[in-house]
Amino acid sequence: MFKVNLHLLEACNFRCRTCFAHFDSKRLLSVDEWKRIIDNLYKSGRVNAVNFAGGEPFIYPRLGELVEYAHELNLKVSIITNGSLITQAWLDRYAHCIDMIGFSIDSFDRNISIAMGRCSCQGQTFGINEFLQIYPQLLAHNIKIKINTVVNKINYREQFSHNLAGLRIDRWKVLKMKAFDNGRFSNHDLAITMEQFNFFVKNNPYKNRIVEDSMVNSYFVIDANGDLLDNSPEAYGRVGSLLTESFNAVFARFNFDRALYESRYTEHELHAA
Repeated sequence: MFKVNLHLLEACNFRCRTCFAHFDSKRLLSVDEWKRIIDNLYKSGRVNAVNFAGGEPFIYPRLGELVEYAHELNLKVSIITNGSLITQAWLDRYAHCIDMIGFSIDSFDRNISIAMGRCSCQGQTFGINEFLQIYPQLLAHNIKIKINTVVNKINYREQFSHNLAGLRIDRWKVLKMKAFDNGRFSNHDLAITMEQFNFFVKNNPYKNRIVEDSMVNSYFVIDANGDLLDNSPEAYGRVGSLLTESFNAVFARFNFDRALYESRYTEHELHAA
C-alpha cells in the first residue's frame, strides 16, 4: 500500500531555493476535482495514505474540506507545510482527521533561512521559536510530528539536531538536495557533494532520523493539474492524469523504484503507510 503526495497548488508564501515543487502547474483544481482524484486513489486498492503538499497547502482555500474527505474514506492523512500559516483554530477543527503534520525546516538559524530563500517577501521565517509555539498544540491533539530538512551548500555545516533534543519528533527526514533546472528555475549553485551531505549527517545524530540521498522515482507526486509525475530527469515528465485515467492504469506506466520507496520505512510503517 502506498502514500501519495497531492500537491494542491504551486503557490507558496515562502521562496525556498531548495524546493523541488516547481511543476509549472498554475491551475487551481476545484475541491470536487481533488475529491475525484482522492476517490481514484482509494478505489485503486493500492493507496491507503495521502499527504497534502504544495507549494504551501495552507494557502489552498478549502484544505480542511479535503482533509475531512480523505479521513472519511479511512485514508491516513498527513500534511507537509512550512508551518507559518497554521492556526490553533484550524487545528481545533481538523486535527481529528490528521495522523501527521510535517514541517519543512532547513535551518533554525534565521540568517541561514533567509540566505536559502526560506522566508516570505517580508522576511518572515519559521525557526525554533515559531515551531515551539505550535508544538504543544500538536501534542494536545495527538498529531505525529515530522520534520523534513533539505541539506544544501548553505546549511550543511549547521548543527541542527540539538534543537530537537527533548522534543517528541516522530520522524526527522534528512534529504540531499535535488539539483533542479526547468529553464525558469535553477538551484544548481546550492548543490552539494556526497561528502558534504555525509558531513551534515555525521554531525546531526537523532534517534528517529531517516537519511535519503535520492528521491528519484520513489515518491508519488500528483501536481496541481492532477497529473502523476516522473521525476527521474531534472525537469518533470507527465505520466498521466488521475482526472481522466485510473490510478492503476497510470501506475502501470510509472518508472517506480519500489526498493527505494520501501527503504524509508520500517516493516511496521510499510504496513501502515
